[in-house]
Amino acid sequence: MAKKAALFVGGWEGHTPTVFCDWATQLLEEEGFEVTSYDTFEPLLDAEVTASLDLIVPIWSSARSSHQDEFGNITREQEQALLNTIAAGCGIAGWHGHMGDAFRDHPTYHFMIGGQFVAHPPGWPDNPIPSDDFVDYRVTFTKNDDPFMAGLEDFDIHGEQYYMLVDPSNDVLATTTFSGDYLHWIEGTVMPIAWRRRWDEGKVFYCSIGHTVEELMNPMVDRLMRKGCVWAAR
Repeated sequence: MAKKAALFVGGWEGHTPTVFCDWATQLLEEEGFEVTSYDTFEPLLDAEVTASLDLIVPIWSSARSSHQDEFGNITREQEQALLNTIAAGCGIAGWHGHMGDAFRDHPTYHFMIGGQFVAHPPGWPDNPIPSDDFVDYRVTFTKNDDPFMAGLEDFDIHGEQYYMLVDPSNDVLATTTFSGDYLHWIEGTVMPIAWRRRWDEGKVFYCSIGHTVEELMNPMVDRLMRKGCVWAAR
């Protein structure tokens, strides 16, 4: 029987959620999942729906914390239903701002996923032009003796290099090192870029790469995302 994945799709249009929904649907179907997408979090309140799920993929972000409601915030009741669903054994997996830059006024959500976006030098919050936020950076894998890492090799990519607040309990899979070109005081900072963790009985996978679909289509990122989604599923 195919595992069931639910995509929750919406939020800030600057992160083109429907485009990423199409990409994620294809990827998950290729990995054998039966995929359903929703443009609201209301299905989280249906116990019959959540009990049937093996994986949740949030494709939802907001541009600024002050604009949460404008971009469709999650309610406290819906958040608790999500937390309970993952705690009961459903997995959650995602990438970039679609998972790491959402619901800033819901700290327990970020406790579950293990981190929160704060900046991507040289851009936000001071640079309003998204194209100028992109830099070339190196991704380094950290657990080469882990079977999860089979087929994954360090690589370079062009995109938003996320600076995040991260949970020290994360099982870090890959990192990136910041230069001091834009913020001299973070030079040499080694920042987790992909990790896995637990939330009670559920598994959590996150990768901070992915402002554009093209970044996710990088062969190493594609392979990492497939591995992460399959690993996280119930």
